[in-house]
Amino acid sequence: MRIIVFLVCLSNVLLLNAQEDTIKATILDANAQEAEKLYNEGIAKFKNGDHAGSISSFSNAIEKRSEFSAAYLNRAMAYMEMEKYSEAISDLNVAAGSEEKAVALFQRGRCYHLLGDPMKAEGDYTSSLNADPKNEKALYYRGVIQFDAKKYNEAVADFTAAIELNKAYAYAYNDRGSAKRMLEDYNGAIADYQKAGMIDNSLTFVHNNLGSAFRKKGDFAKAILAYDQAIIADPKSALAYNNRGSAKYDKGDLPGAIADFTKAIELDAKYAFALNNRAVAKFKQEDYKGCIEDCSKAIQLDPNYGMAYMNRGNAKELIRDDSGACSDWKKANELGVAAAANYISGCK
Repeated sequence: MRIIVFLVCLSNVLLLNAQEDTIKATILDANAQEAEKLYNEGIAKFKNGDHAGSISSFSNAIEKRSEFSAAYLNRAMAYMEMEKYSEAISDLNVAAGSEEKAVALFQRGRCYHLLGDPMKAEGDYTSSLNADPKNEKALYYRGVIQFDAKKYNEAVADFTAAIELNKAYAYAYNDRGSAKRMLEDYNGAIADYQKAGMIDNSLTFVHNNLGSAFRKKGDFAKAILAYDQAIIADPKSALAYNNRGSAKYDKGDLPGAIADFTKAIELDAKYAFALNNRAVAKFKQEDYKGCIEDCSKAIQLDPNYGMAYMNRGNAKELIRDDSGACSDWKKANELGVAAAANYISGCK
């Protein structure tokens, strides 16, 4: 999370002629200077990762100067780092009434977003943009909300606006690509993923997404190359191995697919999806017992994995375990696998 830091230079308070007023003004000036010192102390602690200590310093600064909006704002940032979003919102409510309004509204939107309240988050992102139309991050995160709500055209519009403000915004290119993919604009999705990868080649998820877009187009060879890049970026990515295995399966390379699914399972022993995928590849090789073993392991990890029950049922049928097959198909149907109903009709 990017933290917005404001360093403040406080001007001296003008002194009046009357002696009692001079004393009051001097006291105010001393408080202001002490508040600035405490504030800068809080900034230093924050930069060193001492978020609790920075909160203490910002709080002391606010005690010396109650209208210190930058201290409220940066204390909120520290609360956010500690995932204390309610406390952060309270501080951001104060900061939103100051010259830091645009930043405060954006960060409050992030808090609501992280708390799972997209409606309030979207409202704050929009208000932040009204205060500062050049806030590309507000556009990006509003686009994320649109994407999650399946408003893909609106998401594309926000991601595009964010990119226009920041041509090197890899995340915006990636997410615009994903929105285009959902709209079945696969060529547009591929172009955006490739651009994101050019900006930051280390983003494993970008290469994974590019591979998935090529798979949607039926270009399995290019999909495999994209997943190769994902694995180079992160050799411990179980997802990348699983995805490359799926592309190899689509291409007809069953041994290669099984090897990749196996590697994914080695990296993540609880990867039920990879176990089911390996089971399907084994089924294709007529290794029905191996298929049953993998499906059973997947079901142990996820008792509600309907497709694993369906696939295990299919394998059981072929080793003449009709009772076991029917039991699995019925369970798959209960779990919402519509295709299982076609098989249940033949069960006693």
